[in-house]
Amino acid sequence: MIRRLIATEPGGPRDVLRLASLPDDPPPGPGQVRLAVRAVGLNFLDVSLCRGEYPVRPDPPMTPGVEASGRVLDAGPGAEHLVGREVVACPALPHGALGDTVTIDAGLVVERPSDVDPATAAALPVTYQTAWFALDRARLAAGETLLVHAGAGGVGIATIQLAVARGARVVATAGTPAKLAICRAQGAAVAIGYGEFETVAGEVDVVVDPVGGDLLSRSLDCLAFEGRLVSVGMAGGPPPPVDPARLIARNADLIGLSWGSRYPWTRPAEVRAAYRELFRRCAAGELRPPISRVVPLAEAPAALADLADRRTTGKIIVRIDEGEA
Repeated sequence: MIRRLIATEPGGPRDVLRLASLPDDPPPGPGQVRLAVRAVGLNFLDVSLCRGEYPVRPDPPMTPGVEASGRVLDAGPGAEHLVGREVVACPALPHGALGDTVTIDAGLVVERPSDVDPATAAALPVTYQTAWFALDRARLAAGETLLVHAGAGGVGIATIQLAVARGARVVATAGTPAKLAICRAQGAAVAIGYGEFETVAGEVDVVVDPVGGDLLSRSLDCLAFEGRLVSVGMAGGPPPPVDPARLIARNADLIGLSWGSRYPWTRPAEVRAAYRELFRRCAAGELRPPISRVVPLAEAPAALADLADRRTTGKIIVRIDEGEA
Protein backbone atom coordinates (compact mmCIF):
# COMPACT_ATOMS: atom_id res chain seq x y z
CA MET A 1 0.00 0.00 0.00
CA ILE A 2 1.07 3.57 -0.64
CA ARG A 3 -0.05 6.90 0.81
CA ARG A 4 -1.28 9.76 -1.38
CA LEU A 5 -3.09 13.05 -0.80
CA ILE A 6 -6.20 13.22 -2.99
CA ALA A 7 -8.81 15.93 -3.66
CA THR A 8 -12.12 14.71 -5.08
CA GLU A 9 -13.73 18.15 -5.38
CA PRO A 10 -12.56 21.76 -5.56
CA GLY A 11 -12.07 23.74 -2.36
CA GLY A 12 -9.56 24.91 0.20
CA PRO A 13 -6.62 22.51 0.68
CA ARG A 14 -7.47 21.78 4.32
CA ASP A 15 -11.09 21.03 3.37
CA VAL A 16 -10.64 18.82 0.30
CA LEU A 17 -7.29 17.03 0.61
CA ARG A 18 -7.46 13.60 2.24
CA LEU A 19 -4.59 11.19 2.94
CA ALA A 20 -5.57 7.89 1.32
CA SER A 21 -4.01 4.42 1.45
CA LEU A 22 -4.00 2.94 -2.05
CA PRO A 23 -2.74 -0.21 -3.78
CA ASP A 24 0.71 0.02 -5.30
CA ASP A 25 0.95 1.83 -8.63
CA PRO A 26 0.90 -0.28 -11.78
CA PRO A 27 4.26 -0.71 -13.56
CA PRO A 28 5.35 2.32 -15.59
CA GLY A 29 4.46 2.29 -19.27
CA PRO A 30 6.75 2.98 -22.22
CA GLY A 31 8.83 6.08 -21.63
CA GLN A 32 7.67 6.41 -18.02
CA VAL A 33 9.43 6.15 -14.65
CA ARG A 34 8.11 5.63 -11.13
CA LEU A 35 9.76 7.60 -8.34
CA ALA A 36 10.06 6.97 -4.64
CA VAL A 37 9.40 10.56 -3.59
CA ARG A 38 11.86 12.06 -1.12
CA ALA A 39 10.70 15.69 -0.92
CA VAL A 40 8.03 17.93 -2.45
CA GLY A 41 8.04 21.74 -2.64
CA LEU A 42 4.72 23.49 -2.01
CA ASN A 43 3.53 26.46 -4.06
CA PHE A 44 0.54 28.75 -4.32
CA LEU A 45 -0.01 26.88 -7.58
CA ASP A 46 -1.04 23.87 -5.45
CA VAL A 47 -3.60 26.00 -3.63
CA SER A 48 -5.01 27.16 -6.98
CA LEU A 49 -5.19 23.56 -8.15
CA CYS A 50 -7.18 22.53 -5.07
CA ARG A 51 -9.54 25.46 -5.53
CA GLY A 52 -10.02 24.74 -9.24
CA GLU A 53 -8.62 28.16 -10.14
CA TYR A 54 -5.39 27.23 -11.93
CA PRO A 55 -5.30 27.84 -15.73
CA VAL A 56 -4.87 24.07 -16.21
CA ARG A 57 -7.77 22.44 -14.36
CA PRO A 58 -7.45 18.66 -14.06
CA ASP A 59 -10.58 16.68 -13.33
CA PRO A 60 -10.82 15.07 -9.87
CA PRO A 61 -9.57 12.96 -8.27
CA MET A 62 -6.43 15.06 -8.24
CA THR A 63 -3.15 15.01 -6.30
CA PRO A 64 -1.23 18.32 -6.10
CA GLY A 65 2.52 18.68 -5.83
CA VAL A 66 4.47 19.73 -8.92
CA GLU A 67 8.00 19.94 -7.46
CA ALA A 68 9.54 16.62 -6.49
CA SER A 69 12.90 15.06 -5.83
CA GLY A 70 13.24 11.31 -5.53
CA ARG A 71 14.80 8.06 -6.69
CA VAL A 72 13.70 6.18 -9.80
CA LEU A 73 12.28 2.83 -8.58
CA ASP A 74 11.46 1.31 -11.92
CA ALA A 75 11.01 2.30 -15.54
CA GLY A 76 9.10 1.33 -18.64
CA PRO A 77 10.61 0.45 -21.99
CA GLY A 78 12.95 3.16 -23.24
CA ALA A 79 13.70 4.59 -19.80
CA GLU A 80 15.47 1.67 -18.09
CA HIS A 81 18.75 3.63 -17.91
CA LEU A 82 17.20 5.88 -15.24
CA VAL A 83 16.51 3.14 -12.65
CA GLY A 84 18.26 4.00 -9.39
CA ARG A 85 19.03 7.59 -10.40
CA GLU A 86 18.32 10.51 -8.08
CA VAL A 87 16.23 13.05 -9.99
CA VAL A 88 14.17 16.21 -9.85
CA ALA A 89 10.84 16.18 -11.63
CA CYS A 90 7.66 18.12 -12.27
CA PRO A 91 4.85 15.54 -12.46
CA ALA A 92 2.04 16.00 -14.94
CA LEU A 93 -1.37 16.68 -13.42
CA PRO A 94 -3.66 15.26 -12.13
CA HIS A 95 -1.02 12.85 -10.78
CA GLY A 96 1.03 15.14 -8.54
CA ALA A 97 3.86 14.26 -6.20
CA LEU A 98 2.23 14.45 -2.75
CA GLY A 99 2.45 10.75 -2.02
CA ASP A 100 4.95 7.96 -1.51
CA THR A 101 5.37 7.40 -5.24
CA VAL A 102 4.57 9.12 -8.52
CA THR A 103 4.72 7.92 -12.13
CA ILE A 104 5.74 10.45 -14.76
CA ASP A 105 7.15 10.75 -18.28
CA ALA A 106 10.90 10.14 -18.30
CA GLY A 107 11.34 13.30 -20.38
CA LEU A 108 10.27 15.38 -17.38
CA VAL A 109 13.01 14.19 -15.02
CA VAL A 110 16.44 15.78 -14.58
CA GLU A 111 19.22 14.08 -12.66
CA ARG A 112 20.02 15.65 -9.28
CA PRO A 113 23.72 16.14 -8.64
CA SER A 114 25.01 14.68 -5.38
CA ASP A 115 26.12 18.09 -4.08
CA VAL A 116 22.50 19.34 -4.02
CA ASP A 117 20.37 17.67 -1.32
CA PRO A 118 16.79 16.46 -2.02
CA ALA A 119 15.04 19.21 -0.05
CA THR A 120 17.01 21.98 -1.77
CA ALA A 121 16.35 20.38 -5.16
CA ALA A 122 12.60 20.23 -4.44
CA ALA A 123 12.64 23.97 -3.71
CA LEU A 124 13.93 24.85 -7.17
CA PRO A 125 11.57 23.83 -10.00
CA VAL A 126 8.58 26.17 -9.90
CA THR A 127 9.91 29.14 -7.95
CA TYR A 128 13.41 29.41 -9.38
CA GLN A 129 12.48 28.32 -12.90
CA THR A 130 9.60 30.83 -12.87
CA ALA A 131 11.96 33.58 -11.73
CA TRP A 132 14.62 32.49 -14.24
CA PHE A 133 12.29 32.61 -17.24
CA ALA A 134 10.55 35.77 -16.01
CA LEU A 135 13.88 37.61 -15.97
CA ASP A 136 14.78 36.15 -19.37
CA ARG A 137 11.44 37.14 -20.88
CA ALA A 138 11.87 40.62 -19.39
CA ARG A 139 15.42 40.91 -20.76
CA LEU A 140 16.65 42.16 -17.39
CA ALA A 141 20.13 43.68 -17.74
CA ALA A 142 22.82 44.73 -15.28
CA GLY A 143 22.22 48.21 -13.90
CA GLU A 144 18.45 48.09 -14.39
CA THR A 145 15.90 48.43 -11.58
CA LEU A 146 13.51 45.57 -10.85
CA LEU A 147 10.38 45.70 -8.70
CA VAL A 148 9.15 42.36 -7.33
CA HIS A 149 5.96 41.94 -5.31
CA ALA A 150 5.62 39.45 -2.44
CA GLY A 151 9.38 39.56 -2.13
CA ALA A 152 9.42 37.30 0.94
CA GLY A 153 7.56 34.49 -0.84
CA GLY A 154 9.11 31.64 -2.80
CA VAL A 155 9.02 33.28 -6.25
CA GLY A 156 9.86 36.65 -4.72
CA ILE A 157 13.03 35.46 -3.01
CA ALA A 158 14.12 33.51 -6.10
CA THR A 159 13.58 36.64 -8.19
CA ILE A 160 15.58 38.81 -5.79
CA GLN A 161 18.51 36.39 -5.71
CA LEU A 162 18.64 35.88 -9.48
CA ALA A 163 18.16 39.58 -10.26
CA VAL A 164 20.96 40.58 -7.88
CA ALA A 165 23.17 37.95 -9.54
CA ARG A 166 22.47 39.70 -12.88
CA GLY A 167 23.63 43.00 -11.44
CA ALA A 168 20.20 44.60 -11.11
CA ARG A 169 18.99 46.92 -8.36
CA VAL A 170 15.98 45.32 -6.63
CA VAL A 171 12.98 46.99 -5.01
CA ALA A 172 10.78 44.47 -3.17
CA THR A 173 7.36 44.73 -1.56
CA ALA A 174 6.01 42.77 1.40
CA GLY A 175 3.25 43.06 3.98
CA THR A 176 4.98 43.05 7.37
CA PRO A 177 8.20 44.40 8.90
CA ALA A 178 9.50 40.85 9.32
CA LYS A 179 8.92 40.08 5.65
CA LEU A 180 10.52 43.37 4.61
CA ALA A 181 13.59 42.36 6.61
CA ILE A 182 13.69 39.06 4.71
CA CYS A 183 13.66 40.95 1.41
CA ARG A 184 16.63 43.04 2.50
CA ALA A 185 18.49 39.97 3.73
CA GLN A 186 18.06 38.37 0.31
CA GLY A 187 19.64 41.36 -1.42
CA ALA A 188 16.87 43.89 -2.09
CA ALA A 189 18.26 47.41 -2.07
CA VAL A 190 14.83 48.78 -1.07
CA ALA A 191 12.01 46.96 0.74
CA ILE A 192 8.67 48.78 1.07
CA GLY A 193 5.04 48.03 1.91
CA TYR A 194 2.33 47.47 -0.66
CA GLY A 195 0.91 50.92 0.00
CA GLU A 196 4.19 52.69 -0.70
CA PHE A 197 5.70 51.27 -3.86
CA GLU A 198 4.30 54.03 -6.07
CA THR A 199 7.16 56.13 -4.69
CA VAL A 200 9.24 54.53 -7.48
CA ALA A 201 6.74 55.53 -10.20
CA GLY A 202 8.43 55.91 -13.56
CA GLU A 203 11.74 54.46 -12.30
CA VAL A 204 11.34 50.69 -12.78
CA ASP A 205 12.63 48.81 -15.81
CA VAL A 206 11.10 45.43 -14.91
CA VAL A 207 8.26 44.32 -12.63
CA VAL A 208 7.77 40.67 -11.63
CA ASP A 209 4.29 40.25 -10.13
CA PRO A 210 3.15 36.99 -8.48
CA VAL A 211 0.23 38.75 -6.74
CA GLY A 212 -2.05 40.20 -9.42
CA GLY A 213 -5.19 41.98 -8.24
CA ASP A 214 -4.93 45.75 -8.18
CA LEU A 215 -1.14 45.53 -7.70
CA LEU A 216 -0.70 44.76 -11.38
CA SER A 217 -2.61 47.84 -12.46
CA ARG A 218 -0.79 50.03 -9.95
CA SER A 219 2.55 48.62 -11.03
CA LEU A 220 2.09 49.84 -14.60
CA ASP A 221 2.58 53.39 -13.31
CA CYS A 222 5.99 52.38 -11.95
CA LEU A 223 7.37 51.42 -15.35
CA ALA A 224 9.98 53.59 -16.99
CA PHE A 225 10.15 54.10 -20.77
CA GLU A 226 10.16 50.67 -22.47
CA GLY A 227 9.56 48.98 -19.13
CA ARG A 228 8.45 45.36 -18.91
CA LEU A 229 5.92 43.85 -16.49
CA VAL A 230 5.84 40.05 -16.14
CA SER A 231 2.70 38.64 -14.53
CA VAL A 232 3.48 35.22 -13.03
CA GLY A 233 0.50 34.64 -10.72
CA MET A 234 -2.74 35.87 -9.20
CA ALA A 235 -2.40 35.11 -5.49
CA GLY A 236 -4.28 38.35 -4.81
CA GLY A 237 -7.04 37.61 -7.31
CA PRO A 238 -7.54 38.46 -10.99
CA PRO A 239 -6.33 41.94 -11.99
CA PRO A 240 -8.70 44.53 -13.46
CA PRO A 241 -8.67 45.01 -17.25
CA VAL A 242 -5.66 46.90 -18.60
CA ASP A 243 -6.23 49.84 -20.93
CA PRO A 244 -3.73 49.41 -23.81
CA ALA A 245 -3.22 53.18 -23.80
CA ARG A 246 -1.32 52.83 -20.52
CA LEU A 247 1.16 50.54 -22.25
CA ILE A 248 1.39 52.66 -25.38
CA ALA A 249 2.24 55.79 -23.40
CA ARG A 250 5.32 54.08 -21.96
CA ASN A 251 6.14 51.83 -24.92
CA ALA A 252 5.79 49.10 -22.29
CA ASP A 253 5.49 45.31 -22.49
CA LEU A 254 2.94 43.30 -20.49
CA ILE A 255 4.05 39.65 -20.39
CA GLY A 256 2.23 36.62 -19.01
CA LEU A 257 4.19 33.60 -17.77
CA SER A 258 3.03 30.25 -16.38
CA TRP A 259 6.13 28.09 -16.12
CA GLY A 260 4.65 24.92 -14.67
CA SER A 261 1.79 24.55 -17.14
CA ARG A 262 3.90 24.92 -20.32
CA TYR A 263 7.67 25.16 -20.17
CA PRO A 264 8.66 21.60 -19.14
CA TRP A 265 6.80 20.24 -22.19
CA THR A 266 7.35 22.99 -24.76
CA ARG A 267 10.90 24.12 -23.92
CA PRO A 268 12.58 21.01 -22.44
CA ALA A 269 16.11 21.87 -23.61
CA GLU A 270 15.90 25.37 -22.13
CA VAL A 271 14.46 24.00 -18.87
CA ARG A 272 17.29 21.47 -18.54
CA ALA A 273 19.87 24.17 -19.20
CA ALA A 274 18.28 26.33 -16.51
CA TYR A 275 18.35 23.40 -14.05
CA ARG A 276 22.06 22.87 -14.70
CA GLU A 277 22.78 26.51 -13.97
CA LEU A 278 20.57 26.54 -10.87
CA PHE A 279 22.23 23.39 -9.52
CA ARG A 280 25.67 24.89 -10.17
CA ARG A 281 24.80 28.10 -8.35
CA CYS A 282 23.28 26.22 -5.41
CA ALA A 283 26.36 24.04 -5.03
CA ALA A 284 28.55 27.16 -5.18
CA GLY A 285 26.45 28.92 -2.53
CA GLU A 286 25.32 31.64 -4.94
CA LEU A 287 21.65 30.67 -4.55
CA ARG A 288 20.03 29.89 -1.22
CA PRO A 289 16.56 28.37 -1.58
CA PRO A 290 14.71 29.76 1.46
CA ILE A 291 13.34 26.63 3.13
CA SER A 292 11.41 27.93 6.14
CA ARG A 293 9.52 24.76 7.15
CA VAL A 294 9.78 21.01 6.58
CA VAL A 295 6.58 19.06 7.31
CA PRO A 296 5.47 15.42 6.99
CA LEU A 297 2.98 14.36 4.33
CA ALA A 298 0.00 14.38 6.72
CA GLU A 299 0.58 18.07 7.52
CA ALA A 300 0.72 19.22 3.88
CA PRO A 301 -2.97 20.34 3.72
CA ALA A 302 -2.50 22.61 6.76
CA ALA A 303 0.75 23.95 5.33
CA LEU A 304 -1.01 24.77 2.05
CA ALA A 305 -3.75 26.55 4.01
CA ASP A 306 -1.07 28.68 5.70
CA LEU A 307 0.40 29.45 2.29
CA ALA A 308 -3.03 30.44 0.97
CA ASP A 309 -3.56 32.81 3.91
CA ARG A 310 -0.08 34.39 3.47
CA ARG A 311 1.13 33.14 6.83
CA THR A 312 4.35 31.81 5.33
CA THR A 313 7.71 33.11 4.17
CA GLY A 314 10.05 31.39 1.80
CA LYS A 315 9.49 27.75 0.93
CA ILE A 316 7.66 24.86 2.62
CA ILE A 317 9.00 21.38 1.89
CA VAL A 318 7.04 18.19 2.49
CA ARG A 319 9.36 15.37 3.55
CA ILE A 320 8.32 11.95 2.31
CA ASP A 321 11.56 10.04 2.77
CA GLU A 322 12.38 10.41 6.45
CA GLY A 323 15.90 9.10 6.02
CA GLU A 324 17.44 11.62 3.63
CA ALA A 325 15.24 14.62 2.82
